[in-house]
Amino acid sequence: MVYFNKIAGWMGFPHLSVSLGLTYSFTIAYKLKDRPDEKWTAWFIRFKDKNNKAEWGAATVLYDAAPTLIKHLGIDPKRASFIPALSSKETKADPSRSIPWITKECAKTVGAQYSDSILSKNVHQKIHTIYSAEGRSAELDKAKYQSAKIDADHVFVFDDFITRGDTLSRIALAVLAANPKCKVYGIALAKAESVAYCPNPENDHVPARWDTLWGLGEREHDAKFKKD
Repeated sequence: MVYFNKIAGWMGFPHLSVSLGLTYSFTIAYKLKDRPDEKWTAWFIRFKDKNNKAEWGAATVLYDAAPTLIKHLGIDPKRASFIPALSSKETKADPSRSIPWITKECAKTVGAQYSDSILSKNVHQKIHTIYSAEGRSAELDKAKYQSAKIDADHVFVFDDFITRGDTLSRIALAVLAANPKCKVYGIALAKAESVAYCPNPENDHVPARWDTLWGLGEREHDAKFKKD
């Protein structure tokens, strides 16, 4: 079981199953593989399915949660860079995809740097379709992540979900290869977990205002795109 600390409302993971190059990783809540009806898990599933309302809900939570975290960590936002992780089919980040645009807007909210051209990699198979840890690692070997130089002291890599941490670790190592003095952090909506592996996991640590903000984001989406 991978343990977390409660940090400014976030789940803070000092270590993941794979944590190479990562100073710390943060998620909002658990995404429970064997409890799909759990509230936050259901929201995350809709986000993964590219439901636009869920994307707005997630974004609204992160626009509140990201500034809170940066302030708690005592980091100068001008010396922080927010960058999006890449999907399996990308060689560079598509700025129209949900994670890049959420990352960009979080950077604006915080006053941090943003770039969707820092990372590059090779196309590879979707990791979530591979069920063995060895198979996932072998597939990620094909990605061969590379990073450009970044004029920052702290680099926050945004992704949708963390499972073992292998993808984030490879990104962190690529960033550090080009920027050895940086600290690299993982940021994600959820830590994917199984009840069978992590007995009695709950999402009761999530601040009540974040529940409210997700719903607010979905309603704002409806109001903006409501058909007459």
